[in-house]
This record gives sequence, C-alpha cells and structure tokens, in this order.
Amino acid sequence: MTSVKLYVYDLSQGMAKQMSLNLTGRQIDGIWHTSVVVFGQEYFYGQGIMNAIPGTTHHGQPMQVVDMGETYLTEEIFIEYLNSISSTFTAAKYHLLDFNCNTFTNDVCQFLTGRNIPDHITDLPADFLNTPFGQSMRPMIENMFGPSSLNGTAAPIQQQPVPSASSMSLLNNVSSAALSASPASVNPVQNIGNLSSLENLIKSQRGVLAFFTSSTCPPCRVIEPDFMRKLEDVNQDRIKVVGAKIDTHVAFDAAQKYQVRSTPTFMAFVDGKKFAEFSGANFAELNSTVDLMIFTMYPPHCHRKINLRAIFDISTDPILFKNSGNLENIIKKLQSLLDEANITLNPTEQTTLQKAKAFIEKPQENDGHFTPKEWDELVASICSKLPTDKQFPLLDLFRSLILSRDIGNFYTHDCTTIAKLIETAATQDVAKPTLLMTLRLICNTFAHPVLARTHFSSALPDSHRTIATSLLVKSLLSSDASVRQTASSLAFNFSCVTSKDRMERESTNEPPRDDEDWEVEIISAVTNALENETEGEIVYRLVSTLSKLLFLAPKESPLPSLVSILDIQKVIKEKDSIQGKTYGSKITALAREIDELVDASMREMDE
Repeated sequence: MTSVKLYVYDLSQGMAKQMSLNLTGRQIDGIWHTSVVVFGQEYFYGQGIMNAIPGTTHHGQPMQVVDMGETYLTEEIFIEYLNSISSTFTAAKYHLLDFNCNTFTNDVCQFLTGRNIPDHITDLPADFLNTPFGQSMRPMIENMFGPSSLNGTAAPIQQQPVPSASSMSLLNNVSSAALSASPASVNPVQNIGNLSSLENLIKSQRGVLAFFTSSTCPPCRVIEPDFMRKLEDVNQDRIKVVGAKIDTHVAFDAAQKYQVRSTPTFMAFVDGKKFAEFSGANFAELNSTVDLMIFTMYPPHCHRKINLRAIFDISTDPILFKNSGNLENIIKKLQSLLDEANITLNPTEQTTLQKAKAFIEKPQENDGHFTPKEWDELVASICSKLPTDKQFPLLDLFRSLILSRDIGNFYTHDCTTIAKLIETAATQDVAKPTLLMTLRLICNTFAHPVLARTHFSSALPDSHRTIATSLLVKSLLSSDASVRQTASSLAFNFSCVTSKDRMERESTNEPPRDDEDWEVEIISAVTNALENETEGEIVYRLVSTLSKLLFLAPKESPLPSLVSILDIQKVIKEKDSIQGKTYGSKITALAREIDELVDASMREMDE
C-alpha cells in the first residue's frame, strides 16, 4: 500500500483572505490549487500533466496537506493511467472555472483511493460566481479562458460592482499562477536581440519561424497578431514551431547575415536549414508556410493518404452487452443452483443479492445502499463453493453491474476477482453458459477505458492481458457460434484500445507503444478463426478487428508483413457464402481497404 496526499496551495498568496469579504460579501480563505503526492512525486495540472519532487514547485510549501488514504495500485498502473488521460488534461483545455488543477486532482484521487477531494475546493468556482462580484468578473475570466458552463445566481449585472484595479490584479496573478504550474520547455515566441541568439535557437529547435520586423513598420503591426495567433494554435499540445521576433534595428547583425532588405520578412528553418522565405504582411503565405513546416517535420502516416471510407465507418466504441435480461429469473436460477449444491446464503448475502438487483434496475436511486465491496465479497464467497459450471447466473448479474461507473472504478483498484474468473474460463473446460457470461463480463469492462486499458490491454507486469488473451484465442475456435460471436466482440474491443491509443499519440507526435508481440498474437488468432468462419456478423467483427490493428501501424511494425505472409486478404475474399447477405458488401469493402493498408505500409518500408 502507498499513501496518497493532497497538497493544497493558495494561488492568491493571501490576497483572497484579505480582500474577499469586501469584494464578494463572504469570506474566501484562498483560491485553491491542489496537487497529488504519491510514489515520491507531486503530480499537478497546468501546462498539461506535470510532476516534480514534492514541495519543489514554484508554489513553494503547501498551506495544508490532506491525507487521502492509501492506494493498492502499483506505480506502473498509475503511470499508465496518467498516459491514458494526458490527451484530456492538456494546456489548451485548462479553464480557471470549469476544468482546472482541482478537476485533475479529484479524478486522480478517485482513481487511486476512491475518494473525492474536499468539497470546499471543488465548489469554490460555483460559490464565487454566485456573488455579485463573481458575476462582474466573469466576462474577464471568460475572455481569458473561454466560456464557462457554470451557472451563477447572483444579482443582475446592473447591480454588480465594476471590477477595481486591485481585483483585476488579483485575477491576473491567480491566472498566471494557475497556468504556470510548469512552463513549456521553450516559449512559443521569443524576442531575439542578436545573431548569436537566433542561430542558437535555429540549432536547438526543429522548427523556427523568424519574423524580421521594426518599430517603424506599419505592415509589421498588422501581421504580428496573426503571427502570434498562428503559433499559439499550432503549439497547443506541444512546441512544434518556435517563433523568433527580430527587430532589425536592434539585432542588426542578424538582419545583415540573412540579408533582410525590407520588413516584414519571414524566414522558416527546419532542422537547422533554411526552408522558406517571403516578405510582406501576407497571412495566407504565413499560414501555408507554417503548415508546410509541420507537414515536413511530422509527415502524416502513409495510411492517412488513403481514402478509407469502410474503415472509418467502423464504430470507435467497444461492443458491450447492456441488456440485463429478466433479473428475477436470473436470481431464481442462481438460487436453484445454490440449493442443488446445498449452499445457503446467510442473511447478509441474501440482502446483497437483492440490492444488486435493485442497483441494476435503478442505479440512480442507490444512494450508497449497495457498495461494490459487498458485491465483490459475495462473488468470492459463492465462487468458492459453487461449481464453475453453475456460476453463470452470478456472472450474468456481474456483467450488468460492471457497466456502472462506481462498480468499474472499484475494480480498477483491484481486479483480482475478475481475473480469477477469466483464468478459470481460460484454463478449464467450462460449460458454455459460464464461458459465454465470462466473455460478456470482460467485454463489458471496456465500458471503463481505464479499467480495460490498465488491466486487460496493457503490457504492465500487473496486467491480466495474458490470461484474457488466452481466453480469447480459446473462444474464437469454439464450435458454438454464440461463443465465437462474443469472442469476436472481445477481439474487436482489444483493437479499439490499440486504435484509440495510436490516434492519440499521432495527434501529439508521440511514438507508438511497443505492443508488437501482443498484436501479432491477436492477428494470428483472428486469422485462424477467419479460415473456417461462415457467420457473417462474426466475420465482419473479425475483419474490423484486423482493420483497426493495421490502421496507423508504425513504420517498423511487422503487422503488415504478417498479414501479407498469412494471405489474410485471400482468406477474407474466399468468404463467398457471405456475399450478398447483410455483411457481404461491408466485408468486401474492408478487404479492399486492408489490401491498401498493407500495400502502403510495404511501400513505405521499402523507401
């Protein structure tokens, strides 16, 4: 177990406590910034998700340290979780009122310990807007961060005070402190004072757009806002192109070296070499130059050059089994199987079973009466006594419960019970109902991206991916069509995780995860299943799985070569019995696009 601490700071540095009563009519002790300390690091959100040695950030020492409890998760799973939410908590998405550092720490504490951070911290933005002063400041805040979705119930605007200089200073200080949690490694636009500084910048950055200007140049003043805005837009997630603003009257040696004869003049440099040059306040030229720089430095994947209508038509959502069925009959069946095995549930267990039924029917009315822990204990108790082949009604209830966010969050912390059920189905010759419900249970874990990603599709040491994959391989070759259909859904869900991860990494120019061995295993299993499959829906899901695993595969990936060697395209095209039926045209279109994906990847490897 590892302790989890919440560090609390006051962004106003005492100003809120001094000024709040006069300004808002109520006492506000601080404008709270929080971070989470776990595994020897302090994690916080501002310019993206950042970390530092505890207590060494620019905020100094915390005003308060809140004990959030302990976590049973490993550091590897936690880092995997942070990677999975990094595309959500970017610098561009930060909002002082709606989506801030406290949003991040609350989510992290929920993940680690199942607890929320104190209400007075998360409720502060809404409380602030429910004052006349808050409503008067709202336009300034929204001008800085964009519209807020929070509703205020303060007095009408005409009754609100005009913000004073001191209150505006407070807002600016708080905003600056909030966003400066960890500044980017280099400012997106830098003022250059001499030739040496410019040349050092060109050498140290992949892309540099030099803007030669002068204080006496009217066209320069016209184009400068566009220059700043363009660089701000392209550098939202990470620095791709650095702007260099050079006053030719100051950095005359730089102007002389690059033979600048008029202003404004723009010069683009990529990987230390001059890439483009143009003069004049021409935004169209500025815009296209920056876009071409990014295209050159970060060329799109070869698959992005193909018209992949059939692949893009495939759902990006996992396949879930949401129909809970007749719960009364399911529980009666479970009770009869318990009676046959001479197993008697104690009063607490009987109550838990009925509460589970009520929770599935009306989860919004739970109010804490039914807890995931008591369900987990019931499952462990019944499974320790009831033969495996008679556990399917219990698993049927479980696969409906796991769709709930609260239940999913619980098993994100400790997935041992689900892992044992999967291992039993994967390693034993279980009856069809138990196998089917186990497959549906694991499919429904994909309703929770973090649970599915960290426990069933991650290469982390504590992941259960290996046993889940064994269950998939076994089930894809089942003689029963309903088992194969559910297994094909699991294969598809695995591919959805891979596809989403690649697209997220593509958007931030991050290298793909090294999961080649696992992806090869999935593709091999899917190919074996396809060879003898005749059910149209199953074939379509398997072919969709192949498509997702191939799309955006890294240049060095063995997957395209594997598909070519196995001649999967031929296997798919030989499904003549499916042609003309519901899925026939879709499968034919996907087969054609798989050909194109493989061909494009093979050509790129040869270049």
